[in-house]
Amino acid sequence: MTPPHDPSDAPTAEPAEAGPGPHAGPALELRGLRYRYPGAAVDALAGVDLAVAVGESVAVVGANGSGKSTLARLLGGLERPASAESAVVCGHDLLTDDGRMAARRDVGVLFQNPENQLVAQCVEEDVAFGLENLRWRPDDMQRRVDAMLARFQLTDLRSREPHLLSGGQKQRTALAGVLAVPRRVVVLDEPTAMLDPAGREEVLQAVAGLRADGLTVVLVTQEMDEVVGVDRVVALEAGSVAYEGGVSGLFADTALIRRLGLALPAAADLALELAARGRSLKPLPLTLDELTTALEASG
Repeated sequence: MTPPHDPSDAPTAEPAEAGPGPHAGPALELRGLRYRYPGAAVDALAGVDLAVAVGESVAVVGANGSGKSTLARLLGGLERPASAESAVVCGHDLLTDDGRMAARRDVGVLFQNPENQLVAQCVEEDVAFGLENLRWRPDDMQRRVDAMLARFQLTDLRSREPHLLSGGQKQRTALAGVLAVPRRVVVLDEPTAMLDPAGREEVLQAVAGLRADGLTVVLVTQEMDEVVGVDRVVALEAGSVAYEGGVSGLFADTALIRRLGLALPAAADLALELAARGRSLKPLPLTLDELTTALEASG
């Protein structure tokens, strides 16, 4: 792993540690956020209001075309809002060029196709890519890369070419690269959509670790089993917020679930099937463990 610059030119200050760190106010606050793609007849986001606290985990759900991925790109500073009363992420104003550039430093975005984020010849170099661009000192960069490889169980794969990795390994490598640069917010845009069950489980375990570390996490997904366990869920419909609140509240409104074109978690779906056969379980179980406990309690 060779830095693309003269080490004597590198910054001499100690790099910041990963984690949320001190930050006044919410991690992100959006009011009246709008975005329209060039040539489109309607807004992809039509006046979204959303605030997420530092350290909170929020799932954003909705059918295809609801605006989920557009929101993810805007949060990462990758697109400019068409308009907003306020669009602030980690204290950076997304309505300005400087604010969006600063947001890209504090907000890490992981997309559904990991191959779009793997650019180097081996895993180790991919994880180091962002740090090299920020001109970290070689010793600090190596320590940070080693820590990320260990954290995401990639140490034994450090010399492996990315195209030889499994889907789960590729996504973990991409996530390690995103988090090698210390972040405040992590936006995960359908990170398991292209993975088989084994790869999906690998990535979900890694995501659980982000929440445990206190990072602010925005999880964009259509997989309702992935929503269970987040602090709050936001459902989008045609670019607007159709629901914002607790996970159980969303799944309790089966009419809304149908209208939004969403599914229930597998455990909740099975519980409703049992209820239709006369064995009602209250409250509605959302995980297999909750379903097992409810069945045992009901005799």
